Parts: sequence; C-alpha cells; structure tokens
Amino acid sequence: MRKMILLGAALLTLAACQSAQNLSEGERLNWRCANDKEFSLRFAAGAAEVYAAGETHRLPRIGEGVYSNGAVTYTEAGGDTSLIGIHDGPYESCARRAGDWWFRPW
Repeated sequence: MRKMILLGAALLTLAACQSAQNLSEGERLNWRCANDKEFSLRFAAGAAEVYAAGETHRLPRIGEGVYSNGAVTYTEAGGDTSLIGIHDGPYESCARRAGDWWFRPW
C-alpha cells in the first residue's frame, strides 16, 4: 500500500512539472509598437499565431526567437521585438502591454 501511495505521489509530481512547462502556450500576448501600432500573438504547437491589421498569420518557428511563414516574420531577441511583412507595417520597437504581465486581482 505504501509503495502505491509513493508511486502515485511521484506521478503527480511529474505531471505537475510537465504542465508548468506549457503555462504560456495558448495565452494571448498583446504588444504595442512604435507609432501606436499594436498586434497580438499566442504560441501553439511550435508556432506563433499573430493577429495584426485585421489578419491572422500562423508562423512556424525557424530559429531561436524567430517565427516566419516566408512572408511575415516575428522576431523577439535581446529585448527587441518586431513584426515585418504585415500590411501597414513594419511593427518595430514593440513592448508587451502592461495588462499581460502586471498583477490582476480579478
């Protein structure tokens, strides 16, 4: 009986570790860029889904912090975030909007 309890506890611990890895997957992140341009994205299944200028683009990951479908490219590296290839772009000098990361009591 004791072995079963220990085994169950170990499996729950492993499951918690796995789910903690993917907490941000699927969460929508909102960005504000230079010239009051904005876009949002979410990460899902190794790709970034970007919504900007009324269009949605699925961008597969092509490198560390780089997602692109050949026409649209999202880059996040060294504190510099940009989105190019979008109508009314480029979206440069982007920062996450405070509502995404700041404490929300409700």
